[in-house]
Amino acid sequence: MIAGLVLAAGRSTRFGGDKLLAPLGGRPVIRWTAEAIAGAVDRMYVVAPPSPAALVDALHGLSYVVVEHTGRDEGMGSSIRAGIASLDADVQAIVIALGDQPLVASSVVRQLGAAWRSCRGRAVVPVYHDGEGHPVLFGRDCFAALVARRGDGGARPVLEALGDDVCRLTVDGMMPRGADTPDALADIALTLLRLP
Repeated sequence: MIAGLVLAAGRSTRFGGDKLLAPLGGRPVIRWTAEAIAGAVDRMYVVAPPSPAALVDALHGLSYVVVEHTGRDEGMGSSIRAGIASLDADVQAIVIALGDQPLVASSVVRQLGAAWRSCRGRAVVPVYHDGEGHPVLFGRDCFAALVARRGDGGARPVLEALGDDVCRLTVDGMMPRGADTPDALADIALTLLRLP
């Protein structure tokens, strides 16, 4: 089973408000991301801040497991640890997605899963026209290394340590941008208007 792990517990300090609940095309940012991930994995886990009522409302109707995370001041690595600790035993791989990337494509997530099954690398990274990006798939044998990470560095050092055990999957399009600031969200909204 491949699960999606959506990281949605950050503080949005550069945005000046909760960027995941900011409107984009009539829906909250997190809704876009979660719908794309949910449509391409067997089960979805959302790492959320404490008392996540507003986030839960934004995801109404989607099937997912909410993981309330109280240690979000410790950085992205702590969100990954919380998510992995909540996984069911039958999860063999996870696709780690950033909640503030609303234009992530379900097709890319499905391609990551297919590549992992065929190449049997320990991780799979999408390579867009403008470089490597998110989301990233990690097999179960990477979970211990991910849990051992500390600080805000996320999973990048784990990927670097894997070396040739990482499959790099060429995908179409540009890497999805994060809605880190109001200006970035405005740019994403313009991109959305240009999509077919």
